[in-house]
Amino acid sequence: MVQNAAMPDVFLTARITAKPGHEAEVEAAFRALLEPTHAEDGCLRYALHRVVDRPGQLLFVERWSSREALDAHLATDHLVHVGRVTEGLLAEPVELTFLEPLPGGDPDLGAI
Repeated sequence: MVQNAAMPDVFLTARITAKPGHEAEVEAAFRALLEPTHAEDGCLRYALHRVVDRPGQLLFVERWSSREALDAHLATDHLVHVGRVTEGLLAEPVELTFLEPLPGGDPDLGAI
């Protein structure tokens, strides 16, 4: 993939924490985002993980072609819908952490 120096890819994680007793509901709701999000323009990586030592916690690892693509994702009907169906089921707001890649070594192994 050729990178545009003016518009670098956007890397982030999104941490979701379900309230006790709502883990399965929350996981199902966020799993439902995978297929429609993978079809979005600008989605380069959208991978959901369960945090092994923290029950009820999920983590998305994301890579978008631009901030505009991410902003478009944040406004999609499917993401808005998940926000509605998980209202009251989360222990805290979804935490977004933006990342700056520090690649090194093998380019295929040193970056997401």
